[in-house]
Amino acid sequence: MKLKKVYNNNVVLAENSRNLEHIIIGRGVAFNKKIGDQIEDSMIEKLFVLQSAQTMNSFFKLLDEIPINHLELTNRMVEAAEKKLGVKFDESVYIGLADHITYALERNKNHTKIKNELLWEIKQFYKKEYEAALESLKIIHYYENMMLSEDEAAFITLHFVNAQQNGQEMQQTVWSTEIIHDIITMIRFHFKMELNEDSSYFSRFVLHLRFFLRRVFADEFPSSKNFNLLEDIDIKYPKLSACVDKIIIYLEKRLEIKIHNEERFYLILHINRILN
Repeated sequence: MKLKKVYNNNVVLAENSRNLEHIIIGRGVAFNKKIGDQIEDSMIEKLFVLQSAQTMNSFFKLLDEIPINHLELTNRMVEAAEKKLGVKFDESVYIGLADHITYALERNKNHTKIKNELLWEIKQFYKKEYEAALESLKIIHYYENMMLSEDEAAFITLHFVNAQQNGQEMQQTVWSTEIIHDIITMIRFHFKMELNEDSSYFSRFVLHLRFFLRRVFADEFPSSKNFNLLEDIDIKYPKLSACVDKIIIYLEKRLEIKIHNEERFYLILHINRILN
């Protein structure tokens, strides 16, 4: 790896033997270095491989628009979140998250607050990611001496959720959150009862819905199968079946898809568990 451009002492542009460009983050990686010098592997904390023209252009545009230390800050946040969640994020998270952090800090300086209308849903449906986002607020406070609001933590949460979905569009994550909220609301109203959102069954139900919606957005929806158990379940749990029928009508209209029998079966199982 040879040094091609220095952004600051900790962020550089480098080039390998095949002329492939990389953004490198590492404490003191550019110290006492000049263009063309070799970069030691031991100095590299994070390396971004800019394989596509689109990714390269997005990264260079980002570096022109944000303070470089915000990219370093984002790297610390992502590393902490990946460790806490036990996952590896899609690298596209750095572009969206670093851009968001820059504007969040600017808004905070100008005393301009943005309310996250999905705050409650995000805290309930993405609990682990939200906890990781709260840790991010502490990291931001340590390095920037600013304490951002829980609304900003919710926005960061969506970036963490999105980064686990192979960099899908953030809008899909927002839609998923809204859809899950609508389904939970329908169950509450249908049975006229509050749900125990701290139960493991509730968490599993939300996780099931998240993966179901991920498959829908990825156009990986399974083909129809016949479940002989459905008829017996409909007879045994008529009120539960009626609730699931309402949910299916909503999903088919909202997502413009056909819900197959297996998904109806799993919805009945999950809702029956959270009700009891």
